[in-house]
Amino acid sequence: RVNDGTIESGNYHLTYYATPDTREVCMVSFAASQGYPLISDENGIYQFLKWSDVELAANRNYYLFTLDNVNNETATGTITLDDMYRAAPLETAPELDIVWGNKTVTAGNEKNGVAFTLTHRMSKLSLEISVNSSGIVLDGKTVKITLTNIIDRPATFNRASGAVGVSSNSRTEVVLHEGTLNQNDNKYVILSPWIFPPQTFDTKNWPRLRIEFDGKTYEGTLNHYMIQEGGDVETPIAMTGLESGRHLTLRASLSQTADDIELIFMPVWIKKWEEIDNIGITAKQRGVYTESDYQQLVAAYNQEPKDNNALRKYGTLNNTTNRWTFILYRNIGDASGAANMPKFKDGDFDMSFNGYTVYGCENKNDLIQNDGTDSGN
Repeated sequence: RVNDGTIESGNYHLTYYATPDTREVCMVSFAASQGYPLISDENGIYQFLKWSDVELAANRNYYLFTLDNVNNETATGTITLDDMYRAAPLETAPELDIVWGNKTVTAGNEKNGVAFTLTHRMSKLSLEISVNSSGIVLDGKTVKITLTNIIDRPATFNRASGAVGVSSNSRTEVVLHEGTLNQNDNKYVILSPWIFPPQTFDTKNWPRLRIEFDGKTYEGTLNHYMIQEGGDVETPIAMTGLESGRHLTLRASLSQTADDIELIFMPVWIKKWEEIDNIGITAKQRGVYTESDYQQLVAAYNQEPKDNNALRKYGTLNNTTNRWTFILYRNIGDASGAANMPKFKDGDFDMSFNGYTVYGCENKNDLIQNDGTDSGN
């Protein structure tokens, strides 16, 4: 998983309307930031999802898609989450980072494809400890840090809305760290932020943070207010729990200045967890849309042997004849570039022009090297 930026690889799940009233799920495999949705036919053979497999949502003039990374290949609504989504450090369990996004495509705009921006649906929690006394030494010490009255397991994920649900009676305590701490300037931090399900805190049993080392325990109740990163420090906002897509940094100070207050909380810093950017085309018809597409198509075709994996982005292969059919969905260049355009090494393929041209050419023979004869016919 990534904290932000373009998804380059991995398997996700696309939900779409197979009929106006029926949604289905298919796997999307990402490679080089491109997504390839796969569905199986009646013989169990996988093939690429096509626009002809997708219907408009009922009583609407648009297609509706959602994309997520939850490990379930069938459910289109609410999914029961198993123990693999139990709270843990992001570094050791990156699969906890549930991401989701939805997208509509208006009828008539199918050729533009579907591009998603995903958002994080869980909550991220970091911890920052400072020391206000020369009598407290953390360097090299084994420190145990525990958070109490916290829900550590999500119960459900709604694929349609992206909402993560919890069971309010599953509050427990979680050991966030046991070992030495990393020093960052004059502060100490746990190595990796934790992923928790979003939740509302219990007002009667508000979470508490406990820090133990040298046979002594420092403990205190989390603040009831927080400060938005970049916001006005003088106007904190109420904290009600852990929010979806938010990154909270708990800031605690160890002190020996008061016998009854050993763990002092500063306001919780909160910031919006980074959204994941456009992750590529997930329901685009295979074909040629740009000059770059055409150049890569010709280069892949001219390799010895042909780069079939690359060619699948631009057309279909007839497994009986072993002959490719490539499809145009836009005009590629104009006549002024015809003299320098890339050309195919032979004509053992078919080109569906769909009324478009390649550098002003509308005949396949003009796209082939040498004398322009179609050696594949």
